[in-house]
Amino acid sequence: MESSMEERAAQYHREMSRFIVEEVEEGVAAPSKSEPGKLARLSPTQFKELGTDVYDELIRRRTPDQGLPFLPVRDHYHPKRNQARQKLATLSRPKFVDLVHDVNEELKRRFPHKIETHDSMSHRSSYDSLNISPVYSNHGGQPGYAQPGYAPRQPDYSQHRPPESPPASTGFHRHGHGHTHGHTQSIDAGYSAPRGMAKNDSYGSGGHASDQDHGGPAARVPSGDGRGVYSPAGESEKIKHEYEMRLAAMRKRVGQLESQLLDYRGDHPGNNAAEQVDNLERLNNVLSQKAERMENDLRILRDQLVSAKAEIPALRQENVQLKQERAMLIERERDLKTKLDEARAALRKLKTTSVFAMDHGDDIVPPPELANVGGVIRPSSVRMFQEAVEALLAAVRSRDVESELPAAQSAVAAACAGLRADVDGYDAAHAQSPDEWPLPANAETQLPGILHDLDGNLQQLAMAVDKHLGSLGVLPISLLEAAASHLATSVVDLVKLLKVCFDESQAAPRLRAANPRSLELSTDQIISGIQSMLLLVRSAVPDPNTLFSTLETVIASIRTTIAVCRDEFAALESASGSDPGTQINPGAFSPGAARSMLGGLEKGNLQLTDQLNDINEAQDAADDSDLDNEIVRELLSEMAFKQRLMSALSDVGKLTRTLIAWLE
Repeated sequence: MESSMEERAAQYHREMSRFIVEEVEEGVAAPSKSEPGKLARLSPTQFKELGTDVYDELIRRRTPDQGLPFLPVRDHYHPKRNQARQKLATLSRPKFVDLVHDVNEELKRRFPHKIETHDSMSHRSSYDSLNISPVYSNHGGQPGYAQPGYAPRQPDYSQHRPPESPPASTGFHRHGHGHTHGHTQSIDAGYSAPRGMAKNDSYGSGGHASDQDHGGPAARVPSGDGRGVYSPAGESEKIKHEYEMRLAAMRKRVGQLESQLLDYRGDHPGNNAAEQVDNLERLNNVLSQKAERMENDLRILRDQLVSAKAEIPALRQENVQLKQERAMLIERERDLKTKLDEARAALRKLKTTSVFAMDHGDDIVPPPELANVGGVIRPSSVRMFQEAVEALLAAVRSRDVESELPAAQSAVAAACAGLRADVDGYDAAHAQSPDEWPLPANAETQLPGILHDLDGNLQQLAMAVDKHLGSLGVLPISLLEAAASHLATSVVDLVKLLKVCFDESQAAPRLRAANPRSLELSTDQIISGIQSMLLLVRSAVPDPNTLFSTLETVIASIRTTIAVCRDEFAALESASGSDPGTQINPGAFSPGAARSMLGGLEKGNLQLTDQLNDINEAQDAADDSDLDNEIVRELLSEMAFKQRLMSALSDVGKLTRTLIAWLE
């Protein structure tokens, strides 16, 4: 970089010297003498850029016919340098001449061998005749200026001390205010800008060189009268000094304004005013289009709002009408449900072969194959069986099949028990008075087989119900319907064999009810209750009412069994070898096992009672008379509650099966 500038130094010096001479000849004031080394703080690169740009501006001013208002922008230059190059065009002719002079003197200082070689090869330039080059005095290397007929004197500061300039040895001067703009970064913060250039140009920063400093310390001397004013070294010198002071103030103000302008431009590097205007226009167009679209949308929304407000009264009226229609439809739905239930009840009566559902009068004679003198089967028993089977088939298709199907199966079993009660009652009456309660000739041979088939088909139906509930709806309903059909076939065979007594007042009396303290009855109730409980507990959310009632039944059966077992076990222990007449087989009885069984049943009773109390507490917390509430359902859905309940039921079931084995 230094070598390229060194090669051009002679050319730049020649053209700049010629330019200065030409300007002075045309009437431009001769440049003031600059300080030596004023541009010495610039690096080689900075000085090369400054010299090149000043030289380019000099050529541009010499060739005005090209029509360039300022130096063109070069893409490979930094934006701040392009701004500084354009700014050179704004300098007045005197200021530009001063700047050219400063650069020219720095060329002579940096490259003396090139300049001297050039001067020796050519005639002495008219530039040197202007006698504006700085010289050095003999006072400690302090720079000064050769001025004919002037010798510096020691000033007298006894009365007034004028403002002093900074030492010339620093190579630059600064203003007392030390003004600095923080937005512009300088290339070298330690050098003061050349004359005519603002401090935030791309070549460096610092204070402006004031023209009052060009004269050096030797130019300011106190007068002999001790008033601290300049001695009349000539009226022209005084006028020149005042002019330069005013010019320096103007330059300072212009520099400040230019610095502010460059600071503003520096915030947007690479963008000139035209580009900024174009960008703003494009942005304005985009925003205008967006605003127009928003206004259109707003107008549409306003129209829709007005239309919606106008429709509100009609919508309110329509809503009232719809509410009235909804209330009417709900009431109509209730009426239809009531009629449907009545129709279903009537249909069930019609489906029971009509013979057993109708009130037989004198005009209607039952079919002879279903009735005989006395009869055995009651019509109510047949109707109960038919209705129970219909309920079973309806329960298997209901939404709450897990609770309705076991209840329907229990109803079928109860209906079959009613049929067996009719048969047992007539059989007992026949045994006492065969002539009064006769049986068909083939009844004694066929009846045991029919009753056996009836019991077997009833058991098959119970198994089919359990399988259907355990399959989670996978098994087809037809399997359950087939089991119900086999059971109905057995009932039909029983009715055909024993006939029906349509006048129930003439039917044989049934046997008295079973002993409520029967272990067989209580254990059967425990087993059936446990099975129902297990089905309920295995469901995701058991029905609270069904589970509560079933659990109460199981607990009551357990307590009955415990009470009966205490009496039975005591009788067996006191029998001492004789037949105690108990329900338990003495050969299977063991006192130790009996005590263990009673302890296990009592423990299971306490555990199930605690579970029942938990449900009651949950109902109390819900403050609801109905068990089917959120708190109770949440309790029944807890895994810990289900595990405790199933464990207690399982233990009671094992003990109950052992007790059933002792009854055989």
